[in-house]
Amino acid sequence: MHRVMLDTWLEGCPLGRVTARHDVALTTPYWNVSPETGQCDLWIEAASDDRAQLEGGIRALRDADAVAYFELKRKRGSRATARVLLDETVAIETVLENGGAVIGPFTDIDGRERWHLGFTDHDAIDTALNQLDRRHEFTIVEHTALNDRRGPNVFQNFDEATALLDGCAQLTETEVQVLQTAVAHGYYETPRDETLASLGDRCGISDVAVSKTLRRAERKLLGAAVTALDSLNKPVDDPDDGIDG
Repeated sequence: MHRVMLDTWLEGCPLGRVTARHDVALTTPYWNVSPETGQCDLWIEAASDDRAQLEGGIRALRDADAVAYFELKRKRGSRATARVLLDETVAIETVLENGGAVIGPFTDIDGRERWHLGFTDHDAIDTALNQLDRRHEFTIVEHTALNDRRGPNVFQNFDEATALLDGCAQLTETEVQVLQTAVAHGYYETPRDETLASLGDRCGISDVAVSKTLRRAERKLLGAAVTALDSLNKPVDDPDDGIDG
């Protein structure tokens, strides 16, 4: 199997239009194409630091011509969730007709949409991309064969990846800021280019507060990493066991 990541610009896509005109990011973790109607059923997560931009983006999506149905499921603070039905795009048809599949969420930011696609046939990738290139603008961000080392880690070790992401999600805003500053300015280099005192000056807190903050952040991240490593090191059954040749 091959994973292909594209950055696309789809002229007729309402999600791209919304993010081009509003400071809002859209993520589509779930979608499905109805075989009866040909419509795409999307669950969309919208986020923006500006609540007015979020409201404007939601309204623009609701009122878009291509949207046949819109239901706001939840809105709280800077985030909202909506269900949307829209006509199937020619771009998706092209991927599906060439044996491809969508294997990750769509993300729309600044008018561009990122796709995560999967193909079992390498030649089908070239065919699909050549057909897409006739109508749409896109950039190939990544093409990974899943027999490469990086490929299986994403799909076969989903639980371990989730554990690492959960550890990152536990960090507070202050912990993220201090940790990023420490890495950026060489605190973890050998020899160190930064001290706790100089980090404190950069972050506007005392060296004692920096030390405590880094320890909390490291504990969360290392705990998540150890959990993932424990799971990775567990023996797994051979998927070929019991299969007759």
